[in-house]
Amino acid sequence: MSKHERLARMLKIITLVKANPNLNRSDLARLCEVDSVRTIQRDINSLALAEIPIYWSGKGYEIMPNFFLPPMALTIEEAFSLVLSAKVYAEGEGQFHRSTLESAISKIIATLPQSAKELLETGSSKISVERRKVSDTGDLIGKIYQAIMESKQLRIVYYSYSSNRVSERIVDPYALTFRRRSWYLIGYCHTKQKVLMFRTSRIKTMKYTGESFKPPQNFSVDNYFGKSWQVMTGEETKVIIRFYPEVAPLIKEVEWHPTQQIIDLPDGSILFIATVAGTKEISLWILSYGDKAEVLFPENLRKEMINTARKMYRRYKPQTPEESDVQKKANEIALSLVMGKV
Repeated sequence: MSKHERLARMLKIITLVKANPNLNRSDLARLCEVDSVRTIQRDINSLALAEIPIYWSGKGYEIMPNFFLPPMALTIEEAFSLVLSAKVYAEGEGQFHRSTLESAISKIIATLPQSAKELLETGSSKISVERRKVSDTGDLIGKIYQAIMESKQLRIVYYSYSSNRVSERIVDPYALTFRRRSWYLIGYCHTKQKVLMFRTSRIKTMKYTGESFKPPQNFSVDNYFGKSWQVMTGEETKVIIRFYPEVAPLIKEVEWHPTQQIIDLPDGSILFIATVAGTKEISLWILSYGDKAEVLFPENLRKEMINTARKMYRRYKPQTPEESDVQKKANEIALSLVMGKV
């Protein structure tokens, strides 16, 4: 058991006792997922030594009510909004500090009268948020965030997907950003002598160099990404796409890019116009709509779509004998998966 884990458990005890004043040691052991009530007793003793006013009331453990700052007077709507926001965040980009968010939710609920608690708990149970797995780099992100806040220089060993190489970099960390289900570090790379973006799941090792740096006053994450479609940057390009009637309503429902314009056509199709930084990412988005999307401009992107369509056709057409053997094996594996044999 590390010191950090014990500290986290002791903080959880404080939260639990504050929210539920009648818990005993067995209850706390169960809720903290420890096997021994002696462990809980040691934690309670340590809290008392730290001058946390926790005491046994005869029915359960309590904390002196004047120990905490008075809670804010939240309306049920405000409390519900905070709990829902934390829930949504925890299921997505906030997964790496889920326990902290759950603790915060418990504290919010603890400040409410019983009737409001019941209403909030009932209401929040009616909201379902899709849980999406994100890159599991929680500890690393915490250290990067600390380095950003303290302007500490980092030495990282990084795997570059584009070059398929691992290299050591010295980086001045400027910001963290969450995009496309992954966390990214943005910072000045001394190796490349420019500001770059590093996907945190590709950082193999990281440590502080012992050096500090002065963050640039004019750096902005929004300015760095500029008109990127999602993550990648590149030359600004105006793109015009025709979406046919079958998918046009779906496109109109969402703001896909801050520069987008939509023009309705008489047959129910639309023109989607945007200025993006690089076309690689938007090309993948266009392809996801199959033959219901057609690139009209620029010409080089239109040709790229044509070439991709030809490659897709070749992928599905009858194979050479050698390719057929590989395809046959792939089909056998796919069939086994469908039948539940693999």
